[in-house]
Amino acid sequence: MLSWKDRTRAATVKLFRLESREAVYATLSGIGSMFRAFAVGNALCGLFMSLVSVAAFGLLGLPYFYFLGFISGFLSLIPYLGVALAVVPPITVGLSEVSGPRLLAVFVIIVGLHLFTINVLFPKVIGKRLHLNPLIVTIGLFVWSSIWGAMGLILAVPITGAMKIIFDSVDGLRSFGAWMEE
Repeated sequence: MLSWKDRTRAATVKLFRLESREAVYATLSGIGSMFRAFAVGNALCGLFMSLVSVAAFGLLGLPYFYFLGFISGFLSLIPYLGVALAVVPPITVGLSEVSGPRLLAVFVIIVGLHLFTINVLFPKVIGKRLHLNPLIVTIGLFVWSSIWGAMGLILAVPITGAMKIIFDSVDGLRSFGAWMEE
């Protein structure tokens, strides 16, 4: 796929009229940049969650807190199952090493961090990188996940971002692109 990227882009641009090809090429380039920004934004959210988890697990005295924090932080990004998967490694390790209240604190920290990141940080960071307002990101998550389930949740933000780029490129749809703007 990577070796045919340029050929596929050129063939896609040729599907359009000659006078529209420059705009189509610019739109495709914008969508590619948006996908890279989305990947970087996801990595930043995962890194934030991992670093906070490492610090919290270290303060709570979990063994291997640095390893467990990074695993838990990035697992939490998985749609639907993320928070459940993020809880398993630290709780499993903590069962033999940590007392009940600290184990409960680990659970509460993971769930709270997940809720904060998915509901506040993710729409702000991803929306800012993609020039989408947080409301549109949230609506996109709801709409695409209701249509396609977990796969829709994974693809919701890139699809919504690509729609905005297309709206910005088409004269009759620019007002929708401006409405979606940050």
